Amino acid sequence: MNCAEARELITALVDHELHGSERSQLESHLKDCARCQSILAQEQLLKREVHAEGAKLHAPADLKEKILSDRRIFPEQAEIPRRWTSRGWLADYVLRPAVVAAVLLIVGLPSLYLLNQRSQPISLAALETYSPFLRGDFPMITAQSADEIKEQLMRAAGGNFEPMGYDLSAMNLEPVAGAVREMKGRKVLIAIYQGQGLSLICYTFLGTEEDAPANAAVFFDPGKKMNFYAFSQGGINVVFHREGGVICILASQMPMQDLLALARAHARPA
Repeated sequence: MNCAEARELITALVDHELHGSERSQLESHLKDCARCQSILAQEQLLKREVHAEGAKLHAPADLKEKILSDRRIFPEQAEIPRRWTSRGWLADYVLRPAVVAAVLLIVGLPSLYLLNQRSQPISLAALETYSPFLRGDFPMITAQSADEIKEQLMRAAGGNFEPMGYDLSAMNLEPVAGAVREMKGRKVLIAIYQGQGLSLICYTFLGTEEDAPANAAVFFDPGKKMNFYAFSQGGINVVFHREGGVICILASQMPMQDLLALARAHARPA
């Protein structure tokens, strides 16, 4: 089984709909293919997030009561037996505008959430992997030195660009692992730094400043003539900047002012 065939089946595997020889062949392929393992992990993460968001959707009690008591949607109890035995009872319910609206709402909310997930900028999609990487949920590249990690990441990107290799030893942060992810059709190189209870992840990919979230705060560095975009999500602080055609995102729980100063100090104008 090649990667293209495997990717056609990964969603079915995540949904527990794959059986027999296809499942066996896919699982055998996944054992030896880090790229498809990454895609599988991303699909599993998306499914967990959809379920988590769906669990948060609860209609207010007064809205439920209003819907259940609306005779345009639910006729009086006395009429139900007659309509149940009527040949056209299903059409009566389905064609009611209020019922149609309720069904569209129920079906549409998950779809809208998925659409939002697909349309979000790559910077936010990358940030969603921050906690899973620190938990070790995704496969990672480990090596004896920072140079080895950098070399492996460069090879994974086909030599088209390289990860932002920062020397953060002054902060007691050392690169401990790397990873490559496919996000929004682009390769994202990921370098993980850790030390003294602090973690930082650097995401590098080809892009433009349009990949920053629309609500990010923009700081212009007149000395380097560069924009730095700062935003937070889920307790994680993030600084985004561009060097030529390469985007660097630093994500950490360190204070925003420290993270911004770190990004500005290490940025290299094109």
